[in-house]
Amino acid sequence: MKILIVSKCPTHPTDAGNRQGILAQAETLKRMGCDVHFLYIEERGLKTPKEQYDRDLNETEAYWGDKFHLLKVTRLQKALFNLNMRYRKLFCHWHYHVDDNYPWGLEKMVNALDNKYHFDICIINYYYLSKLFIQINIPKKAIMTHDLIAYKDIKVGEPTLCITADTEAKAMQRCPHIFAVQTVEADYFQMLSPKSKVYNIFGKFDYTPQPVAGNHNIVFLSGGNGFNQNGIRWFLKEVFPAIRNRFDDAQLLIGGSICKAMPGLKNYDGVDVQGYVDDPAAFYAQADVCINPCYQGTGLKIKTFEAISYDKVTMVHPHSMEGIYDKDHAPLFASDKAEDWVRFLEKIWGSTRAIEDIKKRDKEYLEAMEKFVDSEYKRFLDA
Repeated sequence: MKILIVSKCPTHPTDAGNRQGILAQAETLKRMGCDVHFLYIEERGLKTPKEQYDRDLNETEAYWGDKFHLLKVTRLQKALFNLNMRYRKLFCHWHYHVDDNYPWGLEKMVNALDNKYHFDICIINYYYLSKLFIQINIPKKAIMTHDLIAYKDIKVGEPTLCITADTEAKAMQRCPHIFAVQTVEADYFQMLSPKSKVYNIFGKFDYTPQPVAGNHNIVFLSGGNGFNQNGIRWFLKEVFPAIRNRFDDAQLLIGGSICKAMPGLKNYDGVDVQGYVDDPAAFYAQADVCINPCYQGTGLKIKTFEAISYDKVTMVHPHSMEGIYDKDHAPLFASDKAEDWVRFLEKIWGSTRAIEDIKKRDKEYLEAMEKFVDSEYKRFLDA
């Protein structure tokens, strides 16, 4: 089958969750024998350095080769997008309409590509491209949702780009097939669009076995967004002091762009700020335990899955296992109480066998999830 993926988000460099999700989907479909093309809608910020967009464009085009296609959003339309954003922020509580960020000329380009390549499937990314589906003739149409956007400001407890449920329903009902990235969202999208077929695809995380480190280190690799910052603040205030009180040699190793976003992290006792991480496997290998303390946000719990994929004992705030694959059998510890974290660490750090047992479960869990995700894509391709 020939498939066209359409996205305002590039696939490379793959340094963000949505990029990882798009690339994982493309590679899974290619592994299943599909001929996958990528249409990148480049929307340059009016004040963002040109070098950043050139890097994204060049690396994405290099990966896709002759399957790469480009639509550039004009500076005029970008200016109009920005004006609309200001209006929505000031007068609409950040609530957007469904087609506010739909790019001019998209349907014309997709139809031209279809006339040349004769696609069987078109997959869009995010709700704001759903207008495309009422203007093209590609037989099978699907949306990669990435997240649920309706009332996201209420869910996370702070102002952010969002839409109302009726707006999200309008977008979903344009999409005969819907890819959700977690179980809660799959149920939600099925309710919004009862006639659509919904698939739960989670993500793709390759298992990387690592030896037992045998120390009292804890690792946290993170980007700098506000939810991640709030999560590590919670951990440092509510949990880490209790751990250090029980294990005076415990160290929290923090890597990623969160180090730049929170320069004050270096002032905490027992915290080793390591900055940008070029080799994630080497970073994770410094400890047996990894944390995801985030208690806000929606979408796929990427840091949770990533920690499992790097063969770690994974400890999370309960929010960070919401909607994950086979939640009841996931190899995770979850609690919002410091004393529970300490008791669990006493068992883990006191037994190499306990760590090895969890590593075995990490591998089995990821293998089962990959098998399930493959079955969901097969169900989609056969529909």
